[in-house]
Amino acid sequence: MDKTFNCRDLGMDCDYAVCAGTEQEVLEMAADHARTIHNMKGFSKEDYDKARAAIRDGYCEEDVCSTEACCC
Repeated sequence: MDKTFNCRDLGMDCDYAVCAGTEQEVLEMAADHARTIHNMKGFSKEDYDKARAAIRDGYCEEDVCSTEACCC
């Protein structure tokens, strides 16, 4: 089963969504998104834990975006 993450699940006003085969891949993409789009300088343990808790099981579909172009 794939893993999904939505920025909105962390209370952000952002439509970024990502889907990947593993939790680690999703976390890497979410961290990169946080740095580039939300101007976060780092990804603290608290940020990591919140993002990890927001990851859901699912299936990657073509309409789930995994690029920065989908966001905000």
